[in-house]
Amino acid sequence: MKTSLSIACFITYHGFGHAARSAAVMAALERILPHVRFELFTECPPWIFKDTLRSDFGYHEVRVDVGMVQLSPFETDLQATCRALEAWIPFETSRVEHLVGQLDKLDCRLVLCDISPLGLAVAKRSGKPGVLIENFTWDWIYTACLGQAPALEKYIPYFGRIYQEADLHVQAEPLCGRIDRAVVVPPVGRQPRLERTQIKARLNIPADAKMVLVSMGGVPDRFQFLRQLPTRIDPYIVIPGATEMSVSHPKIIALPPHCSFYHPDLLQAADLLIGKAGYSTIAEAYHTGIPFGYVARAESPESPALVHFIETHLSAQRISEKDYHTGRWLKMLPDLMQLQRSAPAEENGADVIARLLCKTYFSE
Repeated sequence: MKTSLSIACFITYHGFGHAARSAAVMAALERILPHVRFELFTECPPWIFKDTLRSDFGYHEVRVDVGMVQLSPFETDLQATCRALEAWIPFETSRVEHLVGQLDKLDCRLVLCDISPLGLAVAKRSGKPGVLIENFTWDWIYTACLGQAPALEKYIPYFGRIYQEADLHVQAEPLCGRIDRAVVVPPVGRQPRLERTQIKARLNIPADAKMVLVSMGGVPDRFQFLRQLPTRIDPYIVIPGATEMSVSHPKIIALPPHCSFYHPDLLQAADLLIGKAGYSTIAEAYHTGIPFGYVARAESPESPALVHFIETHLSAQRISEKDYHTGRWLKMLPDLMQLQRSAPAEENGADVIARLLCKTYFSE
C-alpha cells in the first residue's frame, strides 16, 4: 500500500473565499496525487472542504490570523481589528513551537498558506517549504487602511517580513498588488459537478424557468430586501443562508448556509448571479461564464482591482449597496436578465498551482 503524502494548509477565516480557493487547489492536487492527505489548520467550518474534497482530511481548529473584523458582508470594524492584532501579535513562541510539533507528528512535507502569516512562520521554524497563495496580503490591506486606522502601521513590517520569507509565492488573478518574484496564475475556483437540469430538478424549478442565485459569501447577511418583495417575480430566486428569514413567496427558495447543494453547482444552474464582489464568487462566476449583478464593497481596499476584473472579463452590471439592501435590484431584473452568458474560462488557476507544486516539490 502506498504511503500517503501529507500537506499542511493554513487558511484564514475571512469569509469563505480563502477556504473555497484553498479547497479548489487541494482538489486539483487530489487529481494529480491520489494518495495526498491534507491537514487543515483553520477556523473555517470543515463542511466547506468536505463538499469539495474526495478524500478524508485532518481538521485542526486553530486561529491562523486576525485579518479584518467584519460586521457584515460589506462592513468592517477597523478599531476592533486593531485590538485583536494587539492581543495576537507578535506570535507567541509557544504557539509556533506547538504547531511545529504537530506538523512533525503528522509528517507534513509542505505548508500551504492562504493567506495566513502564522502558517509561513511555522513553516520556516520547522524547516518545511512554505507556499503563499494570495490575491492580497494583510500588510497590503493594512497599508490601504492607515488613513482610518493609524494603529495598523506597526503590524505592516511584521507581516511583510513573514510574507517575503515564503519559499514559493503564488498570486491568483484578480490580484491587488503585483509582486515581482511571485508566480501569477488565472483565477482559482471550484468546479461544478452536476448539469444545470439536475440542479433545477432537485430545487423543483422547471427546466425552462429562469433562475437567479443570490450569494453573499461566508459572512452572514440580513437579506433586508426580503421584507418588501414585489407580488410578481418572474425568475426563481435561490438564496443560500436565508433560512432564518420568514419567506413565503412562491418564487423564493431559501437554503441554509450549508446544505446538500454544492455552491458551484448552484452557480452553474443559475441564469444570473446577484452577489457581493468577493474573490471566490468572482473566480467561480468567471469559470462558469454566468452574468453577474455585482455589489462592490465600497470600503474594501480590494474592491478597485476586483471591479476592474469584473468589468473587463465578465458579463456584468453594478448594483449599489443601497439598491441591493432595499430590493430595488428586483425592479432591475428585466434588464439584468438580458445580460449574456460569456464563454467559460479555458484554464483554472487551481490546476496551474497544482502542477507547479508537483513540479517543484513532488517531482521525484
